[in-house]
Amino acid sequence: MGFNSRLISIENRVRAIEEMRRVGVDKVGAALMASKQLHYNIKVTGLTPAQANILKQEVLSIGAEAAVSKGVISCAVKETDAIISGTKRQLARLIEKLKAQPYKLKELGSELKDLLHNLEKDGFEFSARERKWKLGSSTLIMGILNVTPDSFSDGGVYSDTQSAIKHALRMVEDGADIIDVGGESTRPGALKVSTEEELKRVIPVVALLKKKGICVSVDTTKSEVAEEALRVGAEIINDVSAMTKDKRMAGVIAKYNAAVILMHMRGEPQEMQDDTDYEDLMGTLHEYLLERVDAAVSAGIDKNSIAIDPGIGFGKSVDGNVEVINRLKELRSIGCPVVLGTSRKSFIGSITGGNNKERLSGTLATVTAGILNGADIVRVHDVREAKEASVVTDAIKSGHGGAGISKLGSEVS
Repeated sequence: MGFNSRLISIENRVRAIEEMRRVGVDKVGAALMASKQLHYNIKVTGLTPAQANILKQEVLSIGAEAAVSKGVISCAVKETDAIISGTKRQLARLIEKLKAQPYKLKELGSELKDLLHNLEKDGFEFSARERKWKLGSSTLIMGILNVTPDSFSDGGVYSDTQSAIKHALRMVEDGADIIDVGGESTRPGALKVSTEEELKRVIPVVALLKKKGICVSVDTTKSEVAEEALRVGAEIINDVSAMTKDKRMAGVIAKYNAAVILMHMRGEPQEMQDDTDYEDLMGTLHEYLLERVDAAVSAGIDKNSIAIDPGIGFGKSVDGNVEVINRLKELRSIGCPVVLGTSRKSFIGSITGGNNKERLSGTLATVTAGILNGADIVRVHDVREAKEASVVTDAIKSGHGGAGISKLGSEVS
């Protein structure tokens, strides 16, 4: 009789322990062995030859592997990146060994420890003023409410307050956890809007939604708009410039204990699609978003009140957008919830051929892929459909089909 062999993929500690339980491994033994079954490939950038040589020696000494530039051993290069490959247990030993090393390698060990901790989290906490979420088991739905005349998909449709409120209430009924109100379009080529005009568009809507107990996010780069919106009840500021455009923004958000979404965008909306080539797209996103998170924390914003957004469609090509969605999980090492905004965007039309009214199926495909790859919050126009897709995807991701009752008011079966 031949062996009945099959290949399984073990991606986290819970899955590792569960598979060993099925084999019949002792519970204590399974817990000890789980760290040996989880394998990581971690890229470290900007090492000097001295740092790289010591790091490689220490990595090899624990039975793991480190790939560095061939010019490191002879110091023919000024700087190198390194790819460390090893199990969680090996990396834990490496972290301990780096504590005794010079050339700031102790600090590298500390960063590696934080990175592994973030990658292994079941979910992040996310706080917005008095509101708190424990993310991980279910995806938050952010409904888009554009009170603008020129947004790419629904410009002018909800530009008066009453129609905007009516649509927001419909999105909440359909399953939106957050309503994201925007008074200035950020589509490619969009024209700038004055502070006065943006305030006139946004504030009445925010105030009315607050009275109805709805969690409101405001999509703005202007601190004056953010402050007035927070004063009347907004809880989240969604800043596509990651607080770089207005230096007062961080202080305003910290003052109100609000949450912030920090997004990556290259350039301004008017020309952001003129340059979409990157030597290392994910490396660029990681470095930028990590720097902006550090800046936010330094300004007094609680780390649990920060989410990050890779900026799909903001200075990225079609292939770049697809790559980001495929590799979204890498951004979780920063330690913040990940927001994904793909709804009806042009890259979907480039793939399917549909115009912005014909991109629902493509949008739902990106929502599903995004959640499976690490998105915690999805920003969408079509809330009911996205909610249904997220409930099913969350169930698949957790491996538990009976996750409960969705906010659509009926049991998913």
